[in-house]
Amino acid sequence: MKIRYVLLSVLLIGVLITGAVLLMPKLLSDEKTTAKETSSTTTTTKQPEPIKNNQPDATATTAIVVPQEMQTVIEENTEDIYVDEAGLLAGNYPSQMVPLYGVTSLSQSHQITGVSGQPGWKTSYVSDYSTDEILVFYQNLLSSAPDYTEETVSATTNLKGTVSGYSISISISPNNPEKTDLPGNSTANIFIEQL
Repeated sequence: MKIRYVLLSVLLIGVLITGAVLLMPKLLSDEKTTAKETSSTTTTTKQPEPIKNNQPDATATTAIVVPQEMQTVIEENTEDIYVDEAGLLAGNYPSQMVPLYGVTSLSQSHQITGVSGQPGWKTSYVSDYSTDEILVFYQNLLSSAPDYTEETVSATTNLKGTVSGYSISISISPNNPEKTDLPGNSTANIFIEQL
């Protein structure tokens, strides 16, 4: 009877060792596969896109040259030209070429990358000046551009022109405080893009 228990014990130990030898690689392989799937899931998981800071992918490469006609208009209106002491304008905004006139509150100013991939700026502000006062300043400023155009739609006047290798679009309209959340008589939206 003792021999029977010894043989049964040896047989049982043999089965356990054989099972362990045969099943252990399979278990380890499954563990590695699970680890690979987990790591591939981690690596293929789409990471959140970085927050855009409205800085252009390229820096402006065209030098800004202010024509004498524009410089004269700017010099004649120096006391009403916005001086960015608080640093609210977007980086490198070309205020020497398209200054802000009669600013009460700056509502936005961003450096952007235009549709063509070129750098540019988008700036909006509210003024206590009338739309006619703002309009006369920007008409005088841009009228010397060779491709100057002016179009009035409803109460908004759009001015466009190309100066010094930059496309300039300015829209002037009565202020709607519900949209801008800022008090004032007029709003001006300026879009400048390097060509």
